[in-house]
Amino acid sequence: LSRLNPKNRYFANFAKGSFTWRFWHLAAADGGKIGVVLPRSALAAKGSTQFRRTIFAKAGTVSATMLVNNRTWVFPNVHPQYSIGLVCITRDSDSVGPDGLIRLRGPFASEGRFARGVNKAPSTFKSSEVLAWNDSASLPLLPSEDSVEVFAQLRKAPRLDLNHPEQWRARPDAELHASNDKRLMDLESVEQPEGFWPVYKGESFGLWNSDTGTYYAWADPGPVQERLQAKRLRAGRGRRDSAHREFTLEYLKDGSTLPCFSARVAFRDVTNRTNQRTIIACLVPPKVFIANQAPYLLWPRGNQTDQAFVLGVLSSIPLDWYARRYVETHVNYFVFNPFPIPRPRSTSSLRKRVVSIAGRLACPDRRFESWAKAVGVQVGPLADEEKRDMIHELDALVARLYGLSEAQLVHIFETFHEGWDYANRLDGVLGHFHRISSGHD
Repeated sequence: LSRLNPKNRYFANFAKGSFTWRFWHLAAADGGKIGVVLPRSALAAKGSTQFRRTIFAKAGTVSATMLVNNRTWVFPNVHPQYSIGLVCITRDSDSVGPDGLIRLRGPFASEGRFARGVNKAPSTFKSSEVLAWNDSASLPLLPSEDSVEVFAQLRKAPRLDLNHPEQWRARPDAELHASNDKRLMDLESVEQPEGFWPVYKGESFGLWNSDTGTYYAWADPGPVQERLQAKRLRAGRGRRDSAHREFTLEYLKDGSTLPCFSARVAFRDVTNRTNQRTIIACLVPPKVFIANQAPYLLWPRGNQTDQAFVLGVLSSIPLDWYARRYVETHVNYFVFNPFPIPRPRSTSSLRKRVVSIAGRLACPDRRFESWAKAVGVQVGPLADEEKRDMIHELDALVARLYGLSEAQLVHIFETFHEGWDYANRLDGVLGHFHRISSGHD
């Protein structure tokens, strides 16, 4: 498909979708079986969502054995990095719903590994579990056949967008739109005009770096605040799925509660699962605007300690490893919202330490004094060695909160990024991992 022009590629994808549906409708509804070779996109791409939702909800069993065409061992004329699914589906005369089973094997990158692994028991999940993993019913792209149990352990944590009335609640939102709000931004000035605020983009921040000095534009805060206030009031009365509808109208009418007046957690939209890091989240300072290349989190419920905790998890290697199973080029909301985020009790010593470390790492200067005071941390730069050790401890704490074993944590580092030199970081993380009692909750 990569060699086709866009128009032909569209029809090829349409034809592929039509064939997958045809397989389903040809099989007898009372126990008919399907065996088919499918590209990974049929099991993961958003365009195939409805097909997956149907088979996961109505099939008795779905078995998917994933192959990576490394050195073209499966198909000689297919790209060696292409992922292929050997899919077996058993139809059921009734809608089996949550009692259906999804069985996963692989991915196998050679004939030898396939021969050894195909006879082992698959990892088995209920259909209801798989449908809750993400909003597009996508199956994860795992780095090896040993990754399934690691993925399953991470997935035991609740979704980030869990709506429990007694717990924190976070929703991603976009502030300024690069096109629709272009008239409000100064895209030409090199130096900051007097009284203007920076407009952040994704490259304006990095992991534990709240200000790279690279901005999308400058903006006069008065007109932009008026625009943002009107926008959220409309959203608060508009679509049911708008994050702003979860706030009271009294709160929304108070212009001083606009998010731009406070430090907030943002993340880069544009990314890639093959980058050194996929999820780039950061606490950005007050008195900046953010273009839509960097969504930020709204908090219908929760406080600064909850923000610090979520930021710590989002910035960890275990969460990033999970994100790489789904992210291609963008951290879309339908990918971000289902991220598994542990929810320990507020009295948990592990949670308190994550809040302390993430809060301290997030506050490099006095712009964050108000937020830091609420979290109970100091502000100011950190020495390189101290900062590195805190990041290592954070990875270990998050691993413990996910309930990962040492072997599973090592696997995450070994399969995180091809060719990366992780030995020193893993040693540092394991040192803290061994010291932290897994019984702390």
